[in-house]
This record gives sequence, C-alpha cells and structure tokens, in this order.
Amino acid sequence: MSMPSGHILVLVASIIWILFCMRFWYAIDREHTWQRRFIAIGAGIGGGLIYIIGTMMLQLLKEPPPPKEEETTEIRVSAGKAEEAKKAETKK
Repeated sequence: MSMPSGHILVLVASIIWILFCMRFWYAIDREHTWQRRFIAIGAGIGGGLIYIIGTMMLQLLKEPPPPKEEETTEIRVSAGKAEEAKKAETKK
C-alpha cells in the first residue's frame, strides 16, 4: 500500500526537522549534557508536532465543501434610492 504524496511530504518535513536538530546536537560538546538533552527533546517534540499539524492540514484540505442549500433567497440592496430620499428630505 503506497502513501499519498501529501503524507510523504509531511513525513519528510518532520524528518528534516529532526536531522537539523541532530546536527546541532552533534556540534555541542559532550560536557554540556543539558544542552544536548534539550536539543534532543526539541527535535522529538518538533518533529512530532510537524507531523501532527501536517496531517491535520491534509485532512482539512481533503474535506469536501459543505452541501449547497436547496432553498435560496435572493436579496438585493440598492443604496441609490435611500440616498435620493435623504437628499429630498434635506432640501425641504
């Protein structure tokens, strides 16, 4: 079973985020363990959020538009007549 292209894009985006964060994780010296841990936590949480929000957006884009109502009422508004009536009242 193949994945739709939208899901593949979301998965690739989250993997790219994780790899980007891991680049900084490798750059930080081993003596700074808390910085490395925060980077690792941020990579995991950020990758997960990108995946969740991306799949939610894909679902919103897939939804069909709401059905049109059978009964439609046509309302027309014309501002010209009201303005002419006001002008006539002010002239009196």
